[in-house]
Amino acid sequence: MALVTSEPVKAQSDPSSSIELESNAVDAKGIRHRPSDYGDKRGPWMLDRIKAVQPGYPVEARARHNQGTGVFRITLDVNTGSVTSVVVVRSTGFSILDDSAITAIRLWRWRPGKWKEVEIPVAFTLGSRRHSAGSDEDLTSRGKAYYLKGDNASAIEAFNEAIRLRPFVEAYIMRASTYQAIGQRDKALADFNEAIRLDPKSARAYCDRAILEDLLSQPDKALADYNQAIHLAPDFQRAYFNRGAHFRDRRDYEHAVADFTRAIQLMPNDVNTYGQRAYTYARQGNHAGALADANVAIKLKPDTRFYLWRATDLRLRAEAYRILGRAELAMRDLRESIHIAPNDPGAYYELAWFLATCPEDRFRNGSEAVSIASKGCEMSHWENSGVIDALAVAHAEAGDFDQAVKRGKQALNDSSLAPREREEREKRLALFQQRKSFRDEF
Repeated sequence: MALVTSEPVKAQSDPSSSIELESNAVDAKGIRHRPSDYGDKRGPWMLDRIKAVQPGYPVEARARHNQGTGVFRITLDVNTGSVTSVVVVRSTGFSILDDSAITAIRLWRWRPGKWKEVEIPVAFTLGSRRHSAGSDEDLTSRGKAYYLKGDNASAIEAFNEAIRLRPFVEAYIMRASTYQAIGQRDKALADFNEAIRLDPKSARAYCDRAILEDLLSQPDKALADYNQAIHLAPDFQRAYFNRGAHFRDRRDYEHAVADFTRAIQLMPNDVNTYGQRAYTYARQGNHAGALADANVAIKLKPDTRFYLWRATDLRLRAEAYRILGRAELAMRDLRESIHIAPNDPGAYYELAWFLATCPEDRFRNGSEAVSIASKGCEMSHWENSGVIDALAVAHAEAGDFDQAVKRGKQALNDSSLAPREREEREKRLALFQQRKSFRDEF
């Protein structure tokens, strides 16, 4: 028997619902409400739901043992309480399950005059597999908890045991993400490949593999996987966000803006995406758009559920502060990002770049930038040309132009560079050869 639950739903045994997901809502006055506002009591937006239809569990999905939890944003007509639109904030990983949830949610109804938006998890769980201690679901849930705490060794041990009991997509995806977090990229790629082999319709597996492929300097493969994820789940917000970041890093700002805009349409309150689009607008020379989005992005409260999410949020907010000319706050967030994620080369790259290239003299520190960028290079085993590029500009700021030229040439020795990115690095190298440092003007 299949069981689907849909309020702050954990129901029978979705391992992610109690760890990552919770329901929240925006009332008719525009005020957001969260479960933490009500202690142990049920959120009033759920008490005000007067009609609910359980999503059906498609026969094909049951046969394939497809399970997963998605998050859906519901827009309501305040006057009638009826549903006007439903978008996927986080996919279940299976478009067939997402579509089933959306079809049911469109029939729901709330008390008029109370709520304008509700965000809710929906878990699809095969009820015949009880969530008992030591079961594959229990072990995967336990592994996720370890992963979110940063205890990667314990997480991998739990996922290993879950897969030993029953090889299934969720466990492989989560183990891949854990391997990726500790730099074991070959193992991560193997697990993502296995997840896709087990279920070629898993949008989440394609999306997460694309992130790794970008890290492996395989941009064409990454883009193909992002495209496939969106094909499988057309309202998968995170896929648009990540593909936008892919385009941004490739200096394809037009496509990046399009994807960030779509991600904002799907998830209007996600200030992270405003931060990404603000930076992209700034690089395009759209100063009005950059300022408008940056003013939204600085309202970001970094996610505290997972240290890597928090560190990334801080770096995005730092970019917004830079656009607004608030360099001191940007530096604060970048230093905090390293404190939170001391093993993330990206955190070192961002701070080193800021210290080496900030247009305001009082914030530049070439020697510290060299030290920080060097740590980032060592952490990434000198395989990340972006961090090497940051080391080059750091050496230039420190006045060591011979080293700047050496590292600048090394940063160009990357066949995966997009044409615009290569052109930018070549221009910086020319500056170093003229014994000039580089300033990153927004």
